[in-house]
Amino acid sequence: MLRSIEISRKADGADLRQCLYAAAFLVPGVIDVSYRDGIWEFALESSIDESLLTSRLDALITRYSAPASEPKKVFELAPVDGQQFPGLPSELAGVTRISQGLDIYSGLLSRLVRFLDDAILRRFAPSFKPIEETYPNVIPIESLWRANHLSGFPEHLHLVSHLESDVESLDAFATRARQFKVEAISHDDSPQAASLLAHNPSTCYHCYALRAGRDIGPDQAITAITRCHRYEAINHRQPGRLLEFSMREIIFLGTPDYVRATRVRSLELVEQMVSDWSLYGTLVTANDPFFSSDFSNKAGQQHRLAMKYEYKADLPPHQSISVLSSNLHGPTFSKAFGITQGRHPINTGCIGFGLERIALALIAQHGDDVTTWPAALNAEYMRWHAADPLST
Repeated sequence: MLRSIEISRKADGADLRQCLYAAAFLVPGVIDVSYRDGIWEFALESSIDESLLTSRLDALITRYSAPASEPKKVFELAPVDGQQFPGLPSELAGVTRISQGLDIYSGLLSRLVRFLDDAILRRFAPSFKPIEETYPNVIPIESLWRANHLSGFPEHLHLVSHLESDVESLDAFATRARQFKVEAISHDDSPQAASLLAHNPSTCYHCYALRAGRDIGPDQAITAITRCHRYEAINHRQPGRLLEFSMREIIFLGTPDYVRATRVRSLELVEQMVSDWSLYGTLVTANDPFFSSDFSNKAGQQHRLAMKYEYKADLPPHQSISVLSSNLHGPTFSKAFGITQGRHPINTGCIGFGLERIALALIAQHGDDVTTWPAALNAEYMRWHAADPLST
């Protein structure tokens, strides 16, 4: 039974965007949350103690009070005044949603994801000459703990488990499956083993775990692509906020000077790429959406030190979407994993590209007819398409 609860609470001085995002996790069963003129409205799947919801909302507003700082613009690619955009239709061709945050892409969108990965590598690899590595899409929970991901982003965790290796328990489970079909897995007595793995939330964690306790030698760049997972509750309804998505990363390991120099060069390449593709948006300082109680301290440090930049592509008519991020970590990960260079902790940085998000932004801005795309984008896509073995 659906229930609606209104709570009068001002969010003045708080990071409202972060509050709305995190409010989805306040209590089980939140299916919608909105805020307007000091009134929070929750839609819930079942009855809930209103005083509990209110107290948790108060704590949440306090947690995200005194936001770190306003984002600072690094550069902007703006459309010509009066330029019209098609925007994303309510039902986009080639997208089939099979569960919350899980989409199947086909047709142009599927091709676009492959094109974008190839195009990004062609643009960025010559400058950094990265070593290619292939990572699993799951990761030991211990690695996420060492990276402080468990304490910073617990809401994102998507655990991986299996049934216990016990023949009688497995036979009993199979019997229930024949009787109850999918409901068999939800029984309290299902013989699940402890979860030692999780779906990887970010490509680069494998890179650091692989080098744990090692001296890396010379400065180096690594590149990999994985399917990343982040559980985001009802926030998955927002365009491009997927439970599983493709992330291409280039990771930089070495001295502070090397990592800073690669940051400068990678942002030059980003500016050239979005200009060539007429991918309108703004590169701004940003912070990670830390879920922990020390959000203000962590987010404030990221802004002060310009540790994180995001390119927020316009998503017509009235939204934007972060399609890539450039990050400086200092020695954070090298100290966590014991990675050294000449017996000293290294610095790390990375640039990550959300391929499905870039694809959606391009279609929202330029439509799904490639012949009408801006000339440079069309030419680059058509060169790739001509060599694509799936296009024949």
